[in-house]
Amino acid sequence: MITKVKLKNWRSHSDTELNFAEGTNCFVGPMGSGKTSVMDAICFALFGTFLQLQQKKLKLSDMIMKKPVKKNKAEVTVFFNVNDDEWSVKRIVENNRATAELRRNGELIEGPQTTRVTEHVEKILKMDYDLFTRAVYSQQNRLDMFLTIPKGQRMKKIDELLAIDKFEKARNSTKTIINKCSSSIKEKENLIESMSMDESLRKMELVKKELVDLDNKEKEMNENLKNIVVKKDRVLKDVSHLKEQRDKLQKINEDDKKFKALLELTENDLEKIKEEIVDFAEMTVEDLKLELKDKDEEVQQLSINLEEEKMRLDDLKKEYVEDDTKIKLIEEDRVPKLTEQLKEFEEINSKLEKEPLKKIEKELDSRDKEIKKKQTELQKVTVKITDLEQSINELKSAGSTCPVCDAKLTPTKKSSLIDKRNNKIKELKKDVNSLKPEIKKIQKEIDKLQENINETKIMESKLKELEGIQKDFKLNSDELKTLKAKLRVFETQKKMFEKNIEMIDDQLKKLKERQEILKDIIKKQEEADVKIKRIKEYKDYLVFLGVERDKLSSFSPSVLDELEVQYQTALKIESEIKTHIVNLSSLKEEKQRLLNEIESKLKLLEDYKIEIRKLEAISDQLKFLESGLIATQEQLRKDFVLAVNQAMQTIWEELYPYKDIFGIKLGIEEGDYVLQLQDSTGWIAADGVASGGERSMAVLTLRIAFSLVLAPQLKWLVLDEPTHNLDRNAVTELGRILRENITNFVDQVFLITHDSSLEEAVSGYLYRFEREKEKDGFSKVTLASEPFNY
Repeated sequence: MITKVKLKNWRSHSDTELNFAEGTNCFVGPMGSGKTSVMDAICFALFGTFLQLQQKKLKLSDMIMKKPVKKNKAEVTVFFNVNDDEWSVKRIVENNRATAELRRNGELIEGPQTTRVTEHVEKILKMDYDLFTRAVYSQQNRLDMFLTIPKGQRMKKIDELLAIDKFEKARNSTKTIINKCSSSIKEKENLIESMSMDESLRKMELVKKELVDLDNKEKEMNENLKNIVVKKDRVLKDVSHLKEQRDKLQKINEDDKKFKALLELTENDLEKIKEEIVDFAEMTVEDLKLELKDKDEEVQQLSINLEEEKMRLDDLKKEYVEDDTKIKLIEEDRVPKLTEQLKEFEEINSKLEKEPLKKIEKELDSRDKEIKKKQTELQKVTVKITDLEQSINELKSAGSTCPVCDAKLTPTKKSSLIDKRNNKIKELKKDVNSLKPEIKKIQKEIDKLQENINETKIMESKLKELEGIQKDFKLNSDELKTLKAKLRVFETQKKMFEKNIEMIDDQLKKLKERQEILKDIIKKQEEADVKIKRIKEYKDYLVFLGVERDKLSSFSPSVLDELEVQYQTALKIESEIKTHIVNLSSLKEEKQRLLNEIESKLKLLEDYKIEIRKLEAISDQLKFLESGLIATQEQLRKDFVLAVNQAMQTIWEELYPYKDIFGIKLGIEEGDYVLQLQDSTGWIAADGVASGGERSMAVLTLRIAFSLVLAPQLKWLVLDEPTHNLDRNAVTELGRILRENITNFVDQVFLITHDSSLEEAVSGYLYRFEREKEKDGFSKVTLASEPFNY
């Protein structure tokens, strides 16, 4: 029994909690108020799905409240009792995914995987979602579903309800496979018949014999090829030897012509060189090299001298640059600055002579003494005033005795003494008023004198800094004269160095020209020696070529031509044999391919025969399975109809209060189911002459029977809007049955309706549902009544 449901942010339910009891529990309210959402939630909690979610009309995220307030997650919890245990299953939808947990008596059994939780719930209830929707849950407006099914289709629908339509589908699939097997057998038999007429299958032995003959012929050809190759190689060796002799003789003749031409050319070159060096004919190469060496040493020494002169000139120029820079520095920078500083020195010195520091310090000392004297006077006067004021206070506080001399003190005398002291204080204050301005004036003069002393000290310090200006000015003037005299000497030295450099440079040019002449003569002399040596080598090589030519005098070109003809003939024969062997190989391959094809066809024939035998065996087994499926399906129908009819008869006797109709059954007419009632005239169709009340009681009896037969362990029944197509009398009769009789067969009923007249049918909890749909408001659920016993 389901005892409680909690919904949080589920569709239009913000926070709804519903309790349930045995008997009929009812949800009453207008369409869209959230009644069916509660049953969807129960279905989802138990099995993880419900009709619209399974049909993909809604997504998982659509379960979360979107209006009037958008939420991030939804929760649904269902509490139910089975075998004295209290179970609760909770599912949470968040981020388009669901989690779940299952508890028994508060202890966690499974979670958070939804499939594992669903499997546990199905084991506990001994029922899955499909059975729940077929046997327990009469979906919206589907109580009279059986009577609204067109005739001829009821058996099919009942088969679907019982899930025995799967046998029909299996039988059809089996029939299809049997037909495919028959078709495949026929196809393979046709192929066997067609292949049996193939003439090539009878030629296999002939092809094998031809293959052996071709193989022997190929061996013979290979032996011939081997012999001709040996002969060809022997001729080729002789041809190669004669060609070597021919090539060697040809090379000797070519070299003879070449070296005779080189000898003549070299002799002509030697004569030209001798003409060019005729002026140095008396000098040997050693003499020329010795003179060249002397010239090299002179050039080296002069080059050193030249570099030294250039370095001295560079040093002189550097010194000139330094002196020139000093002159510019003195003339443009030092002298102007020193002149300015000298002028400043004279100005400061003049000021100090007019007002020396000692004079100012003496005057300051005099003012210091004067101000100290005035300050002492002011201090004394201030002390006197303080003493007089204290004396006045003592007199004022004294009695008839003087506080100083202990003499008798009358009021008149006290007043006289006080007045005298006050007068004296006034005179002293005048002195104070005259001393303070004088002290202030003297202090200003002291401050001024102190400033003058500071300025004078600064000038004296500056004067000390400028004491060496006259000396520096003279030193710079003297240095300037010295540098200018030095520059004049530099110009003279510079001209002398430049003259020496020019002379050395001329000498170097003449020596280098002589060097080039000597190098050229030495080179030509050496070329002449080389050519003399080459002439000798050429003559010796020509003698050698003559000897080698004599050795090849036996070479005969005609013999070489004859051997080449023999070699070409051997090559031609070799090529013909190879071609023949290739042709034989191709022919062998063709015969082998034909043999392979024949063997493949024969194997394929055998495979087809084996497959036919296998397919025939499979077809026989499938035909046996088809017969079994038909028999099983028929027996299941009979067993189900028998069980339903037995249950309906018992239920009818309890539910129907009259004696005019005393029987009910699910009969078969023209190959289809028909719901029949029995009266005194016999069996009549419930959707025929029966009244609306009788029909509603008949379909309710059928629905209860389905529930008891298909889910006997639960005894739950859900009726969603069962009054569709019922008149008012039928509705009244349905309410009476739900209130008075149905609990004899079903432990718990959930009635969902918009018809408030069915509130009288409630024996459990009654809830009224409301919702302001035009404002997209929350579902509001009100408990209207609690369980009571009749």
